[in-house]
Amino acid sequence: MLRPRPTTWFELLTSRQHFALAMQVLAASGAAQLEARPLAGSEPVLPRLEEFFAAFHALEADYGGYWPEARGHAGLALENPIAVLEETLARLESWAQAADRIIADIRACEARLGELALIGELVEAVPGHLPLARLGAGGGRLVDHAIFFLPAPVPDLPDIGAAFSELFPTDRGGFLVVLAERHAMAGLAERLASLRATPVPLPEFLRDDPAGHAAQVRVHSAAVAETCSVHRERLDELAEETGLAGLLNRVAVLEWLAANAGDITASRHVMRITGWTRDPGGAEIRAALDAAEVDYALTLGEGAPGDPPMVLENPGFLKAFEFFPRLLGVPADREVDPSIVTALIAPVLFGFMFGDVGQGAVLVLVGLLLHRRIPLLFLLIPGGIMAMVFGVLFGSVFSMEGIIPALWLHPLDEPITVLAAALAIGAGLLALAIALDMVQAAWRGQLMRWMAGFGGVTLAWAGLLAAFAFPALAWGLPLGLALTLAGARSAEGWSPAAAGKAAAEFVETLMRLLVSTVSFARVGAFALAHGGLSAAVVGVADALGGAGFWIALLLGNLLILTLEALVTGIQTTRLILFEFFIRFFHAEGREFRPLSAPGQHLREGTPS
Repeated sequence: MLRPRPTTWFELLTSRQHFALAMQVLAASGAAQLEARPLAGSEPVLPRLEEFFAAFHALEADYGGYWPEARGHAGLALENPIAVLEETLARLESWAQAADRIIADIRACEARLGELALIGELVEAVPGHLPLARLGAGGGRLVDHAIFFLPAPVPDLPDIGAAFSELFPTDRGGFLVVLAERHAMAGLAERLASLRATPVPLPEFLRDDPAGHAAQVRVHSAAVAETCSVHRERLDELAEETGLAGLLNRVAVLEWLAANAGDITASRHVMRITGWTRDPGGAEIRAALDAAEVDYALTLGEGAPGDPPMVLENPGFLKAFEFFPRLLGVPADREVDPSIVTALIAPVLFGFMFGDVGQGAVLVLVGLLLHRRIPLLFLLIPGGIMAMVFGVLFGSVFSMEGIIPALWLHPLDEPITVLAAALAIGAGLLALAIALDMVQAAWRGQLMRWMAGFGGVTLAWAGLLAAFAFPALAWGLPLGLALTLAGARSAEGWSPAAAGKAAAEFVETLMRLLVSTVSFARVGAFALAHGGLSAAVVGVADALGGAGFWIALLLGNLLILTLEALVTGIQTTRLILFEFFIRFFHAEGREFRPLSAPGQHLREGTPS
């Protein structure tokens, strides 16, 4: 588990007829990443299909909103992809001609529903005494009426020259009712249009019964919605008759194949699919291809063109901790995958800085409730558990001390001890990082070179730290320097110049290690800050007393949970990335990116 697993090179030969199906099987397995290897005398995998895709996307722009979802599982025979596309486009155009009338009916129906929704808002907004029906019947009078809808924010209305006007506000804007002389109404409508006003025609079905207007609108809306459903059913029947979903699947598969054609080579009769697989024995791929009845020949591990992509093989409960190394990249073959050690380190650092039983329990609960929706929040579960553990050590429950005894200490009572413990944790983590770097050097066959180059620095650093307890171990500094100088080498062997360079690098590296060690003091500092903020919350609560005590305690704990949990998480991440990982993790590997399955035709542009 400390090392990533390299993927295996594969070559898959299949016929042109089974090519599309074989590609879909590889994508569905999630076990293959395509990568082309040049082949002399190869032919284009697919002819240039831009014209056909452009024609398809033109149809999609007009009718896509009325198409079913294309999933891309078409099982195509691809001896002649142009013929497949020609037939598909012809059938789509035939569907479009038959669907035009139905779509026009649906659009008219939906527009009518929109009008009725607006009228429904109007009759809810105006007072019951407004004679809507009488206004609608005033066709023969010299004074005409109109109603306009103005979307929010409703502007200040200028003098519009109407005999009567009144604005009735709603949540989405407002309705303006106006009366004006008939010859002035056209100019009035133009002025209001500049204010984004929309005319609202009054339907004839509104009776002279203001109390019943809303019910009348609902009845007519239901009737129109039923008509829309009938038109939609007609369109669905047409799609079923013409096999529209299958046609769209064809195009989705062809677009997907065209987008991935750069990773495939072909001869006149055979398609050659190459790349990397996480399935070292090929059993998973063979089983999937056999189940799909694909004709194929599969070769594994021969002629790999370069370094393989890497797979991180961590059990499910460690997957969330891959977040930390992936921020920097993926480990190479002879590098440590730090996910497992991060799973031990990150919760301890977080819990030390956020030690409280009650607040830790809340974080665990949040992680349990939300990690399926937001996988990264799984980190709150181990972090919250360690916060509870340190809460027991610190004797803190929802910022209050005294509810449980402190098994170790109260941070504010012994700040020097807390800071010293944080430094000790930092020194231990740096020692672990150095040990992992040494293991990697052994994997690369460079252990002696590592000992000559970094071993002396490690000895000096460890001696200086141990000298605080055992002064005699300070001899580690000169011994480490001597080891470094003795191992100094250049292309010509040992020389004073090489020794001088090694000495300078010794001093620089040692100073970096010491600074990194001191940097972990922030763990103790944040533990003290958490204790100080908790004490302040409890102090305010005590001062308020009574019901105010519980309100202040609740609000204070919410503040700590939202603010300090975020800050502590950021500090934990910073320490892991820039103080721990930097000592051994180089992230020189390539991530395994399996071939994605064909889906709905959502690609931008036209594949080449």
